[in-house]
Amino acid sequence: MPRQEGAYEHLPLPLVIKGIPKLRGGSASNPRTQENRENRIAYGGALKQRASEVSRFWKEKQRQRAIQNLPALHAGIPVLLEIDPDSDVEFLRGLGFEIVSEIEDGFVIVATEDADFLTLNDKLDRFIARYNLKSDSPARIYGMKDDADRLQKILSEDLYSKWHEITNDNNYAVDIGIECAGNISLPKYPQKKEDETDNHFSDRFRTWEQSFAEKYAEWDELKLKREDLLVAFIANYDGTICSNIDGIRMISELPDSFTVRVIISGKGLRDLAENFGYVFEISLPDKFEKEESSSENGYQPEQEIVLMPPDEDAPIICIIDSGIQEGHKYLQPSIRASESLCLLKDTTDVSDLVRDGGHGTRVAGAVLYPKEIPTEGTYKLQFWIRNIRVLNEMNFLPNDISPPFLLKDIIDKYCVAEEKKTKIVNHSIASSSGCRLGHMSAWAAEIDKQSYENDVLVIQAAGNIPQSIIKAYIGASIMYPDYLSEELSRISNPSQSLQALTVGSINISTIVTEDIVSLGKKDEPSSFSRSGPGIWDTIKPDVVEYGGTYAINRDTHLLTLTTPPEGCPTLLRVSPEGPAFAKDCVGTSFSAPKVSSIALQIQRLFPNSPALLYRALIAQSARWPEWTNAIPPGSYADVLRHIGYGIPNATRATENNPYRVTLITEHEVALGTRDAHIYQINIPRELHEIGEDIEYLIEVTLSYSAKPRRTRRTIKRYLSTWLEWESSNIREDPETFKRRMLSENHRINDDGAFLWAIGSALNRGQANDISRNKGTLQKDWVIVKSNQLPDAFCIAVRGHEGWGAAFKAKYCLAVSIEAINQDIEIYEPIRTAITIEVENLEQEIQIPLRDFI
Repeated sequence: MPRQEGAYEHLPLPLVIKGIPKLRGGSASNPRTQENRENRIAYGGALKQRASEVSRFWKEKQRQRAIQNLPALHAGIPVLLEIDPDSDVEFLRGLGFEIVSEIEDGFVIVATEDADFLTLNDKLDRFIARYNLKSDSPARIYGMKDDADRLQKILSEDLYSKWHEITNDNNYAVDIGIECAGNISLPKYPQKKEDETDNHFSDRFRTWEQSFAEKYAEWDELKLKREDLLVAFIANYDGTICSNIDGIRMISELPDSFTVRVIISGKGLRDLAENFGYVFEISLPDKFEKEESSSENGYQPEQEIVLMPPDEDAPIICIIDSGIQEGHKYLQPSIRASESLCLLKDTTDVSDLVRDGGHGTRVAGAVLYPKEIPTEGTYKLQFWIRNIRVLNEMNFLPNDISPPFLLKDIIDKYCVAEEKKTKIVNHSIASSSGCRLGHMSAWAAEIDKQSYENDVLVIQAAGNIPQSIIKAYIGASIMYPDYLSEELSRISNPSQSLQALTVGSINISTIVTEDIVSLGKKDEPSSFSRSGPGIWDTIKPDVVEYGGTYAINRDTHLLTLTTPPEGCPTLLRVSPEGPAFAKDCVGTSFSAPKVSSIALQIQRLFPNSPALLYRALIAQSARWPEWTNAIPPGSYADVLRHIGYGIPNATRATENNPYRVTLITEHEVALGTRDAHIYQINIPRELHEIGEDIEYLIEVTLSYSAKPRRTRRTIKRYLSTWLEWESSNIREDPETFKRRMLSENHRINDDGAFLWAIGSALNRGQANDISRNKGTLQKDWVIVKSNQLPDAFCIAVRGHEGWGAAFKAKYCLAVSIEAINQDIEIYEPIRTAITIEVENLEQEIQIPLRDFI
């Protein structure tokens, strides 16, 4: 962007090296695996015996199916295995198994069409006879479990608890996940060998590209076959696959799996769960909870206000919700009415019909008026709104609508096909219960997939703890804020999505009267705001905003939760049956759109930049509130679980000042497996030789995305490529840092690592048991003395192997330096240093590179 006189805009972050890092890996053999190796005859014989028992069990099942005239199965035999938890599950393919699903604690669901386990038995015979000491894969299988154990693993907790109540003749709506990668292995990404010529490597790479495309096409073919297989199975029980308003089947697809919502009889559901070999998950549709408005403090503006429509090129947000009162005086100029859409069946009405003031109308107002609602004069609106109605008048998503397919449908239409694309989606919809922590849900995985493929940022509400659960905890003497860390307070589905920017809520005010007291003080977590960690111990929620406050009666005999006006955000309401706006409702549904407003302001500043940058700058701008200053580092993990990176700030996200400078990668950067990028910020001498009393706050945020697959668990297996960042150490010179990042055995010459607030690994920062590298939004911060800074502060972003190295990660990076006490101006010296030296920096000695695909 051109620099404007007097503006403190973000500066470019200089990339100085693209290299191949030396990454340490591997781990010692599990003691249990080693014991199996040392007791080959006894262990191998016992496993063969167990395989024989499982074989007889399934053969008898198949015989009984024929007697009962049940539909023929053309799916493999499913088996639950317990394996070495430190092993890559891919070794099971060599033992004759198809990997259906990886589960926690070393459990894996596999399938095989060989009821006699011939391949496994042959490998066990070789293992027992010590035929090939290098082939010890059977030692990594710890057991073959009963089928009842497998059933418990694939059913969601709520469905499993009701499984004994399932009756043959009743119909049930369920979401079914089917694995469809088969035993088709993608070829390993080629690495350039030492002394290999560029031409020779290029030939090998082209061969790999062709092989990869062929194998990936085989995945697609297998997916279609298994879709047809499932459809035929369901039809045998007169079941149906839910479809959208055009009759298209709602099938949500990922590279290795697909998910469908079906309505099927209890008899069919049992048969499917117990015998369809490629099922890895069956769950009940999510339930939803409507925010309650228990008091009202409405306002009708007396003076006339003139609202001006946004500029034609202003950012456009999609609000996926209960519809919007499009003719509302405060909304009408921003609504793109010709593009409104209702995806409910049997109606095309896009209005907000939710009682007591609406829901989508409130959300839309919070996007346009995140701080206050003007009542007089002329006010120019800044953003356009696309109204997408998916919730009914009860504020529920009907069971015959599949959330992941719905999201895909909306993004395809408004973020891909439209000439004026939407990049920000507000999604104040979440389940009323906590998310599952085994596999990424189909809903959340769809958000991850769409974010990677279509440059879109979903702003997601963290979800609300129902009043009934809050009261139950308090009744059990688990008081605020302790109950926020309990199981039933976990973030809702799909808030665990790695790519969604998940927003929680904090209190607007501290309320103390003779009759009531607020649960928590101002800026503390709202008593209804769901907490993390997210799936696989990721930091969730990412940020928080003011969503409201619950108050409780002082009379302990009256356990009543209320929303007094002083604890509620000011929100628009459906009118004219009520006031135009009021303070009468709370929820994370209304904190999320305030963050969407910040994202839109960033988009207005960087219209051609990727949504990954918007997410990075929101997190980069976030700060913990003042009450956390009294929190000891040992409690940092609890703060992260409740409020994530803190409260974002639009000014910090979009501007700097003389005492703060932010440097960014303005455009999307691709990074592959075993690639590294190193960025360097030269620090002028006058900033780090000024004296020990000067303190700087350094903040770093990495925002990246990669292609997901759902049948695996952990970041490393869920994402095609996963990234991490590392910084230079105290007084570490740039050349030392570069060699440390790119050379496995280089000697470190510095004064030790900075004490980051979170840290790159468990217990390496001040937050115990939390790692910033677990998620795809990785922020950290540290306060340093001026004399600890090196001549140049460096950041390395490194790529690691996930499930598919061909799908490179995409990322944006932001680094900010701020003089804490505003006692030394730093923006202009750093801007000058970068302007003068950036060309020289990028022409320094380069470690040999690999070209991008």
